[in-house]
Amino acid sequence: MQKEMWRLYRHLIIGCLIILVGCYAAIEFAMFRVAEAKHEQVLCVDAELSVALLSMAGKNAVPESQFRWQVLDRPKGLAQTQALLAQKKWQRLSNGDYQLAFGTDAGASFVGVAAADSKRFHLEALLKGLLLSPLSYADKLSLLQSISCLSVDPVSSEMTSSVEGVTLTYGVHNKHGFLWTGHADSDEYYISIDHIGPLSLTFTVVAIVAIAIIAMLALIWRELFYLDLKRKNFENLTRQIARGRSGLPKEIPDSNGTLKELAYSFDSMSSHIQRLLKVQREMINAISHELRTPIARLRFGLEVIKDDADQSMFDTVTALEGDVEELNTLVDEVLTYGKLEEGSLALNFQETSVKQLLGSILENNEPLLKHLEVVIDVPDNDEVVADEHHLHRALQNLILNASKYANSKIAIVFSSDDERWQLDIEDDGPGIAIEDRDKVFIPFQRLDNSRTRASGGYGLGLAIVQRIAFWHGGAVLVDASELGGAKFSLIWSRNQHQKSVS
Repeated sequence: MQKEMWRLYRHLIIGCLIILVGCYAAIEFAMFRVAEAKHEQVLCVDAELSVALLSMAGKNAVPESQFRWQVLDRPKGLAQTQALLAQKKWQRLSNGDYQLAFGTDAGASFVGVAAADSKRFHLEALLKGLLLSPLSYADKLSLLQSISCLSVDPVSSEMTSSVEGVTLTYGVHNKHGFLWTGHADSDEYYISIDHIGPLSLTFTVVAIVAIAIIAMLALIWRELFYLDLKRKNFENLTRQIARGRSGLPKEIPDSNGTLKELAYSFDSMSSHIQRLLKVQREMINAISHELRTPIARLRFGLEVIKDDADQSMFDTVTALEGDVEELNTLVDEVLTYGKLEEGSLALNFQETSVKQLLGSILENNEPLLKHLEVVIDVPDNDEVVADEHHLHRALQNLILNASKYANSKIAIVFSSDDERWQLDIEDDGPGIAIEDRDKVFIPFQRLDNSRTRASGGYGLGLAIVQRIAFWHGGAVLVDASELGGAKFSLIWSRNQHQKSVS
């Protein structure tokens, strides 16, 4: 897992570095664009003031301007000058210089070229030249308001001259402009360059940071998505191992990660467990088969001794024959459970009558059931599809199990619907505690209540019933009975008709 985490951290670090470099480049570019825009705005003020002086003040040249002007057609009057100021066209020359033309598409009246590296501007001199010209107050104000790159706002302040520079402070942002007194002391205007507001750069930085955060979240989501995908693949592999699959595919996702190593470790462990279980089953089956020979010898020897024994010896031999038969029954159940567990049985599904099965079981086990009242509730439509031999074995185990713990009564109820058949076997015995109901199906498991070895059995009968129900596509459920004891429900599917479970 350390390798996987290091790979995740490495990708995040690389992604962070890329985002930082991208943010730095974006902010630098944004600041460059803002500075360039402000520079162009100052050039615009220079150009429009220069054109206003050339048009209205009667000047032939403006040495304070950064532009080298060509006068092609001088306008006449205020209206023509204002119209000319509104008709300007910017152009960036091949060497980086700025060219600004004022006029219509048919022909320009003024053409000026300014160097790209212009840094020193004489806006105060240009503004004073216009404001101190012999033009009327109304013409000056109208001309100033027609200059698009200037902001003219009425203010109220004490001034020592008609035009003076002043700086307004907005927090960390400064705005430099000029105060102008008109023909009356009450007419004062603050004239400043109409720069892009300081919010523009702030908004740009915030937008870049937001984009960086989104990119970082997308990077983290991508890594977590792939990590979750590998987790799902690992879960699928573990489910395959849990189902008994031995051997994983050669190519699995995350071929260089820790999940692959963990998956192969689980696979190796599963294979080892399967080998151990196989050896265990083979050993139990071998021992069980081998026990049949000495059991047969014991049975034969006891029959020989029984012929020549007196009455006291006869009773002892009879008891020993019972023990041998009990041992033979245990061997038979172990072999049956082993075949059911490993799934090597060939099932023969056919239509079978539940009434006939129950009648055969009750007749064969009449000595064990004669002291009990057995109530059977089976409708006329009692035909089921099942393996008759193994269904007989399962029902017999359930009925004999109920007979061991019933006090006086056993109830057998058959029911069905469109999807399944169900047989309920109930007794009026002590019942089974809720916490012990799963334990009764564990082989050789004994409960710590009245259902103990004193009642007989080896702990394999219900385990065999569970396996038979499983191979029939069903299950065995345990619940409390209305009679006061335990209720075992054998349920199997109407759609389980396969011929073999091997």
